[in-house]
Amino acid sequence: MSISVNVKDYICTITIDKPPANATSREDYIGLRDTIFDIEERDDIKVVILTGAGKIFMGGSDLGEICNFQDRKACIEYMDTIRNAYLSVKYCKYPVICAVNGAAIGAGFAFAACCDLVVAAEGAKFGLPEARLGIIAADGFASMMIPEKVLRYLVFTGTPISAEEIKGYGGIHKVVPFDKVMDEAVALANEIMAGKARRTLILWKKCLNKNYDHQLEKKFDNNRLTTAEYYGFHDFKESAASFMEKRKPDYDEK
Repeated sequence: MSISVNVKDYICTITIDKPPANATSREDYIGLRDTIFDIEERDDIKVVILTGAGKIFMGGSDLGEICNFQDRKACIEYMDTIRNAYLSVKYCKYPVICAVNGAAIGAGFAFAACCDLVVAAEGAKFGLPEARLGIIAADGFASMMIPEKVLRYLVFTGTPISAEEIKGYGGIHKVVPFDKVMDEAVALANEIMAGKARRTLILWKKCLNKNYDHQLEKKFDNNRLTTAEYYGFHDFKESAASFMEKRKPDYDEK
């Protein structure tokens, strides 16, 4: 994955570029985490915009890696890497705007939810197909954007919903045409910065994160341990393998 960083007029734009779907591998999660850590050392940033290249924001985790877990320990370590990447965005000291240029699936949904505000392209889909793929993750983060009953529908069915629907729940700030997403994100960044000291924004972000008690880390720990529990079953690897091979899964249903 290519992760580019561009800073102009106190706005830092981080762009994820990994054709065709911006799917994330272990190396990519580490790269994004380290990118966030690096920009936090700079003094020329007030607001961050996180976006994807092309017409997909982020297509989820690399299923090839998940199919090749060699043992339970490797499964837990991989989930730890994902958690640390999510939380680096959630706890980034600057306000973070997610410019969702297209589908935000699985990890993409989680990263969008970890941002402070979301601007999305018309018709962009948000989904949690993990139940079909043998993964148990991301629900704790997605719950920051959608109500509980909607979350359960997404988890149990794997059916995505639109940016417009999530905006109706209050989880997305604005839905605009595809070619206006970055313009809207920049306009929002400028609105955030207008007349405010850099230190004010940093301290407000710190305060908001402390006051927002959703036990995100504990929720993800539950995902991590449950995924590790599932690891030992045939159906765990069969879920991802059948999806990649475009065939009907052969579950043992035990």
